[in-house]
Amino acid sequence: MDRRKFLVATGGTTLGALAAGQLAIGAAAAAGTATAATVTAVAAVADPAPFLLGVASGEPHHDSVVLWTRLVTDPLDAETGGMAPEPVKVRWELAKDEEFRHVVDEGHATAVPDSAHSVHVVAAGLKADRWYWYRFEVNGVYSRTGRTRTLPTPGAKADHLRFAFVSCQSWVGGHYAAYSDLAEQDLDFVMHLGDYIYETTNGSLTEFRRLHAQYKTAPELRDAHARFPFFVTWDDHEVQNNYAGDVAGGAGDGRPFLERRANGYQAYYEHLPLRRQQEPEGPDALMYRRFGFGRLAEFSILDTRQYRTDQPCGDGRKTPCEAVGDPAATLTGPEQEQWLLKGLGRSGAQWNVIAQQTIMAAFDYDLGPSKVVNLDQWDGYPAARSRILDFLDRKRPENPVVLSGDWHTHWVNDLKKDFDDATSRTVATEFVGTSISSGAGWDADVRAGLPANPHVKFYNGTYRGYVICDITPKRWRADLRIVLNAGDAGSPAYTIAAFEVLDGVPGARRLDGVGDGLSGRLTDSRTGTPLANMRVRVLDSTGKAIVTSTTGADGEFLAFAVPGVYTVQADGVGYDPVHVSATVQDGMQTRVTLRADRARARAGTGTTIPGPVAEGLTSDLVISNDHLALAISAGSEDSQLTPVTLGKPRDMAAVGHLDQIDWLNLPYASASQPRGTSAWQQRTVRSTSVEVVSSTGAEARIRATGASTAVTDVSVVTDFSIREGERWITAESVFTNRGTVERTLWIGDVIDHDGAGQRSGVPGHGTITIGTPADYLPEAPWIGMTGSDSQTYGLIYEDQAFTAYACDIWAMTQRQVTIQPGASYTLRRRITAVDNRNAVDPFAVLNTL
Repeated sequence: MDRRKFLVATGGTTLGALAAGQLAIGAAAAAGTATAATVTAVAAVADPAPFLLGVASGEPHHDSVVLWTRLVTDPLDAETGGMAPEPVKVRWELAKDEEFRHVVDEGHATAVPDSAHSVHVVAAGLKADRWYWYRFEVNGVYSRTGRTRTLPTPGAKADHLRFAFVSCQSWVGGHYAAYSDLAEQDLDFVMHLGDYIYETTNGSLTEFRRLHAQYKTAPELRDAHARFPFFVTWDDHEVQNNYAGDVAGGAGDGRPFLERRANGYQAYYEHLPLRRQQEPEGPDALMYRRFGFGRLAEFSILDTRQYRTDQPCGDGRKTPCEAVGDPAATLTGPEQEQWLLKGLGRSGAQWNVIAQQTIMAAFDYDLGPSKVVNLDQWDGYPAARSRILDFLDRKRPENPVVLSGDWHTHWVNDLKKDFDDATSRTVATEFVGTSISSGAGWDADVRAGLPANPHVKFYNGTYRGYVICDITPKRWRADLRIVLNAGDAGSPAYTIAAFEVLDGVPGARRLDGVGDGLSGRLTDSRTGTPLANMRVRVLDSTGKAIVTSTTGADGEFLAFAVPGVYTVQADGVGYDPVHVSATVQDGMQTRVTLRADRARARAGTGTTIPGPVAEGLTSDLVISNDHLALAISAGSEDSQLTPVTLGKPRDMAAVGHLDQIDWLNLPYASASQPRGTSAWQQRTVRSTSVEVVSSTGAEARIRATGASTAVTDVSVVTDFSIREGERWITAESVFTNRGTVERTLWIGDVIDHDGAGQRSGVPGHGTITIGTPADYLPEAPWIGMTGSDSQTYGLIYEDQAFTAYACDIWAMTQRQVTIQPGASYTLRRRITAVDNRNAVDPFAVLNTL
């Protein structure tokens, strides 16, 4: 058992004390009650005052390296760190051995208040390609001992390099369990790709210094810095979310943005082991640079924030506007771009690495005919990306590899000359590392979009972690490391997947059987066809689902689980649930195969429809067959329809798809004609019961019974029925006047979709694009809705006697009826979800049903 696993297993004093103390600090800091005494006591376990923020090294060359520390006696003192406003003389030593019997360099540096008492020492004249140990001393107090190394001589033959890259370490996201695992690895260096801190609205220098000090109270981060030299570059949160050049990003405190940027840059330099060349001058700092590891690898470190043009189309994830095609739009600025290309063009290295911030591969979040992209990434600057990828295609420097962070998720991407052509040549490989601790609230959106992006070879957004890269002249191997709980400093870590790139062959190949946990494949039991968009759940011995995954287009899934015995259960639209038993062993990946049978007509509780925005509960009713499934509320509530959600459809999907619908307000019964932007929010039919009439057999049926809230003597009973082989669910609503006078009502249904790429359709009017609702006379008896996948939702009526009232994100039908006392009116329609095969007109398929 290695040292870290031993300490975790036994509650070892050092790691246990640090972890427990860090948890206490985090909770206290969040509550605003952390004290200097608490922080100091915990930090001093490994780092005595005034070295409470630890030591670090970085920017190694073949003959020199930067040594860093910052003197503080109170890390939470935002103004001074507890230091007097006077210079402090600091002695440093560098030795061949950890005991400092063979000191090879030593000297003194002065820590001054203007630089927050930080120290940057360049130890020079060192031997190439070897490890050293270093420490600092003030007034007889020694810092902990740090370990560092130099690189091989330029042009030297180097057979092996092993490093890790990391990014995105939000303080509130956890206690840096990933760094605990990283510190136990055998690495040559660590590459940090940005978001070292996360800003607040306060843009003062004092505030940025406070944040850096706070982050370094984490013992796991200090341990990693003390064990390996770091190369660092920034992204946006070191200054302000999504800033672009001199254009502000998120909310600030009102100060001029370049003043904020200068403060952020200054504090960044003060707290990291950077060379003097990276020291900022006001709001400017030279962060792009290059280094080589002998002839084995050359690294170009980019700065994609300081020189970029403003994000087009107002930023965010949206359909690209005309400005996206501007050839002058840039992430790097012209000078840095030319520096990059010239360097790649003359490189003689075996592997050419571009280390930068945001995802370079294209990613379309819309599975339909339109596009939805993240405009803060390279997708917002496609001309600049094309210049780089075209250069790689034409000049073909050896083995280009791109390293990226920012998006808090693990990816492996083929970088294509033309991302719209799946057969286009792969010119490079991109590895995107998940975050150290920052969350990924967009995980479901990415998973939903994967089928439209075949160049994405791997994706996982569930876990936090980092990436280890192991390089030889013949191959590059990337191990995607994860921790189970970023909020637990002692959380165990695993390899969720491993990929390799072979010399001369761009594109990554997954290493079968390498890694920990659980993977598998789901197919149709009769045809052997891979089943996409099926939900896979891993259940523990108590029946609790510990992880949920979704199959890809190839039927493959990754559902990580620690060693143990589990039940792997799969279900989805159009298929009966299936399960197998699986035993996960330590240090190897368990592979399972599941085969599912096509479903028959069914209605009942106990299941839900999978999907990124699905809201139904297992207590709700699902009516389904081999083509589609619809969830109807049997008690769950939607805040937009409270208190009338009971009996309304909530989730829906066709076979091979995930739910994307928000809900169907079916039916409504209003005393006045619905008008305006809130017309969709009808709360005019309230069911008092919903029940299964027929659960299986030739026909499954569910009945919702209630009344109009606008005209209470009108009862409303809706029957939902389905037969095997049908591509729709029949919905029949009977409005009965149980009063003594005639009643005139506006009745109909609303179809609502709040997901990405949402758009409504009315026959004869095509896709509705305006945000203001208006009346449309349909040329066929249906209204439709679609989102970011190739799935169209439709309400198809028995007759055409209605007006459509619609805007871009919802559509409704309106018809006026008069019901005599004791009489009834029946509204019949079919509800469908169907694959539109990415047709230019996604609603045309409704005319075929």
